Order: sequence, then C-alpha cells, then structure tokens
Amino acid sequence: MKKAPAMKQGAAVAGTPIFPQRTNTVTAEVLARLLRGEVLTSLDSVFDSSTTRLSAFIFTLNGNGWEIESEPFAAGCKDGRVSWPHKYYLRTEVIAKAGPGAAAWCAAVFKARRDLRRKAAQAEREAARLNAMRRASRVHPGQQGLFEAGF
Repeated sequence: MKKAPAMKQGAAVAGTPIFPQRTNTVTAEVLARLLRGEVLTSLDSVFDSSTTRLSAFIFTLNGNGWEIESEPFAAGCKDGRVSWPHKYYLRTEVIAKAGPGAAAWCAAVFKARRDLRRKAAQAEREAARLNAMRRASRVHPGQQGLFEAGF
C-alpha cells in the first residue's frame, strides 16, 4: 500500500465532509481507501475497485467536502509516449478531521464491498445474457454485413 506524500504547506481544511450513505458503492470504497492513507491512480482503481472512472468519483467526493489532492506524474507508455496521469490522496490533517467514526465506517465499506464481490460470477453471467439479448434485438432481418452480400 502506497502512503500519501507529506502535507502541503498552509493548506486549509474545508467544512465538514460528508460520508457516502451507502457503503457498497465505488464512491465509498474510494473514500475508504483514501482515508486509509492510500495513494490512488486510475490504473490501480481498475484492479482494486473495478472502475475506469476514478476521476469521476474523486470529483463527487470533492463536491461533498473532501479535499482530495491530485498530482500528475510521468508514466512511460508501451507505445513510446510519456503520459501524465494523476495520483490522488488525502492530506494527513484531512484524514484526522474525518473523526473517530471513520475507522468503523471504513470497516463497514470494506465488508460491504467484499460481500458484493461474492456476486461477481453471477453478475458476469447476467451481463453476458443481457448483451446476447441486446445483440439479438438490434439485427434487422433485411440487414446484411458487407461481406455477407458477396462483395
């Protein structure tokens, strides 16, 4: 687990942040990981939280009073480019301000997310069924592909 960088000088802590009510959501898991002192990146969130939209959850949490820090970092890409993704973290004083109930809330989040992950195989079967139904309903009887028409 990566830990948050040192605090920034003179950073103020905003008003009382709001904890998400539902504990089995990606938003709740992202906040719980940040409160645990983790530094999150988009790639980490794909594997840890099953989302490709980390920045959207960060935006939501910031809108609910959480002052989540964001810093770009250089990453070498397999295609030869250098990209600049962001890492996200909470400053130490923001974590401290979360209060004594934060640890119990985080434990509830991790339990709820574990319980939800137990349904992963069922969700994959349901997604496959829904995708098959969708594909079947979108094919027009008179429509053919370019190569099926003999071109």
